[in-house]
Amino acid sequence: MPRRTDGGLLLRFSDELAALTAQVLRATVAVSGPTPEGGSSGSGFFIDRRGHILTNHHVVADVRPPITVTLFGGTTALAGVVGIDKVADLALLKLDAPWTHHLALRRSDARAGELCLAIGNPLGRYPETITIGVVSGRARTAIAGPGRPHYHLLQTDCDIHEGNSGGPLVDARGRVIGVTTLLDSESPHIGLAIPTKTVADVLPALLTRGQVDRATLGISVAPRTLVIAGRETAGLEVVRLTRSAGQRLKTGDLILRVAHQPVPNPPALFALLGGERIGRPLSVEVWRRGKRITVTVRPWRLDP
Repeated sequence: MPRRTDGGLLLRFSDELAALTAQVLRATVAVSGPTPEGGSSGSGFFIDRRGHILTNHHVVADVRPPITVTLFGGTTALAGVVGIDKVADLALLKLDAPWTHHLALRRSDARAGELCLAIGNPLGRYPETITIGVVSGRARTAIAGPGRPHYHLLQTDCDIHEGNSGGPLVDARGRVIGVTTLLDSESPHIGLAIPTKTVADVLPALLTRGQVDRATLGISVAPRTLVIAGRETAGLEVVRLTRSAGQRLKTGDLILRVAHQPVPNPPALFALLGGERIGRPLSVEVWRRGKRITVTVRPWRLDP
C-alpha cells in the first residue's frame, strides 16, 4: 500500500506554484479588437497601478480602436494606445481607470536554465492560461515579417501559442523577465520573448513621446569577416542602399567602426543609432577596395 505523506518538497513546490500563478494572473489581460481581416487577439500585463498595459505591437497593429482588454475574472474594459515601437515589437496601452495589480520588470538578466512561467490567452480562446518551463537560451535572433530582425531574444520551452503574444514571461518570484512574442514556425517547443532590458530601454520614450526615435544609415548590412593587415576583422558589409540621396556609403563597403566604436554585428550598429544621431554628422570607418577610409554621413530618422 502506498505510503501516505502530508507534506514534502513536491507538495510545497505545488503550493508555491499555485500561489505564484494567482499573483501573476491578477495582473495579466487578454487583448482583442476588430481588424480588416476579422480580428486580433493576444495578451498583455499591467506594469503599474496607473493602468498602463504592455503588449506586442503586432497584437494591436491592425486593430480598429478602441481596444478591448479582458481583465482577471472576465470583466472587459476599453484601452487606448499610449505608444508603439515597431522595431522592438512593443506597444503601451492604458485603461481610463487604475488597476491595483501589476508586475515588476526584473533588472538582472535571465539565466539559462532558470524556471519560468508564461501566462496568456492562447489561440484567443483560453484566457488566463499558464505554462511552466525554463529559459532554454539567450541572445537568440529571429525574423518575423519585414524590417529588422529581432535580436537578444530569450528562448523558452514554455508552451506558447498564437494569442500568447504580449503576455509576461516571469521568474519564480513573479518578476517579468520577458514579453512573449514569437513561436518558431518549425518547432512547437521553441518560444521566444523580448527581454526586459529591451523593454526598459524603450519604455520611457513610449510613456513620454509615444514612440522611440531611432536613426538609420539607409543601408542593409550583413556580418562579414575579412583578413586585414594579417588579422581577422569583423565588420558589416553594405549589401543594399535603401536611401541613396547624399549617402557616401557604397554597396560592398565593409563597415568597421561607427563613431569610433567597432561594429562586429548588427546589434552593435543599431545601438549606436539612437535618436540623437538624426541629421548630425557621423564618422563611419570602412574597408573599400583594399583601403581603410573614413566617410561622414548624416543619418535619417527611421520611420516609427
